Amino acid sequence: MSSALVDFARLAPLGFVVGLYGTLIGAGGGFVLVPALLLLMPDMDPATVTSTSLAVIFFNAYSGTLAYVRMRRIDYFAALLFILAGLPGSVLGPVLTHQFPREGFEPVFGIVLLAAGVWLAWQPLSGLLSPSANRGEPNSQRGPEQSGHFNTLVGAVGSAYIGLVSTLLGIGGGVIQVPFLVRVLRFPPHVATATSQLVLAVLALVATLSHFFLGEFKTGVDRTMFLAVGVMMGAPIGAMISTRVQGSMLVRLLSLALCAVGVRLVWQAF
Repeated sequence: MSSALVDFARLAPLGFVVGLYGTLIGAGGGFVLVPALLLLMPDMDPATVTSTSLAVIFFNAYSGTLAYVRMRRIDYFAALLFILAGLPGSVLGPVLTHQFPREGFEPVFGIVLLAAGVWLAWQPLSGLLSPSANRGEPNSQRGPEQSGHFNTLVGAVGSAYIGLVSTLLGIGGGVIQVPFLVRVLRFPPHVATATSQLVLAVLALVATLSHFFLGEFKTGVDRTMFLAVGVMMGAPIGAMISTRVQGSMLVRLLSLALCAVGVRLVWQAF
């Protein structure tokens, strides 16, 4: 069996899992993909891991976004605001990847994620949703104005920092943005996951192009495409499953994801 077939056989299923779980909770899947790539390919340098992850996140978020558009769950006004605010960070993140002292930053950020994950697990909704929205009933999905009124300044500033930090880590940003939308801006979880997918698709594409122009895709294009095949199949299924999962369960799944990322960041520092 050729090396290309071996890579496809192990990377496409990984991409499927990343696409399904990442779209289900609106986090993009980078929190699963980055540690998996580090484990499967120990010789891959961190810059290549980061650029590969962001490219796959784009395909995942793009596929998930198409599914959520058909479900009419995306708040387009909020998505546009968050995209514009996050664009500078999605360009600067790849540029600063080789210069930022990640050895000190990653464990601190990991501890923050662990704290956020524990907090969401302890108080998953705290009455943010009406009973019908908490059950994820179709009648609770009200269309483009679903998220109601939110503080646009806080949303823009938060998205700007999320865009920078997430591209430094190569995790896309949804794993940070969804709890930000739910807890700080008071978005219903189902709207937050869908809106986050659109934001992820655009920002991950911009970050991937930044990595490309920095010359970090000289190798590994085939591996990226194998992973992309998997995520394009898994993302629509994740979006479909999300219609049958309670809002509180989505937030609990997200808290698990936050803890997983935090453990990885702290663990690799030692």
